Amino acid sequence: MKERFSALEVFEMAKDIEIRGKKFYLKYAEGTENKELAEFFRKLASDEQDHYERFSNLAEQLKENQDEAEYLYDEEVSAYFKYLVDLSVFPEADSEDSKQALHSVEKALKLAIQAEKDSILFYREMCDYNEGKTIDAIKTLIGEEKQHFKDLTEYAKRYK
Repeated sequence: MKERFSALEVFEMAKDIEIRGKKFYLKYAEGTENKELAEFFRKLASDEQDHYERFSNLAEQLKENQDEAEYLYDEEVSAYFKYLVDLSVFPEADSEDSKQALHSVEKALKLAIQAEKDSILFYREMCDYNEGKTIDAIKTLIGEEKQHFKDLTEYAKRYK
């Protein structure tokens, strides 16, 4: 896998993160008998779908301006993006953590909280290497991911 990514490729990575998040939340919504938690996870899944659609729109806008789409990030930032995406922010469905979380609401919440923190880091880094409307859109998403983090943390406290 290459070590440097264009802005367009980073948006594709962000879209992948959001789809993984949606799948993660839907999986746990379907897997829990706790109706309140299931509804909460379905709402988060819906939010992740909204984020995916926003990144899709940003990617389309970027494709229209090839000069911006071809901009290359510096090596350290590209390596950081690659690291985050390789970890998938949200764990793969067949990972050991995911399998364990299917049997533990506490573990599922812990994974979700960590994934939201990782996605915030990813999006903050994206802000440092973009400009204009792109930054505004990313900052809005960061705010929404922070709200997910806060909501998950509050839910986890109540669950204990």
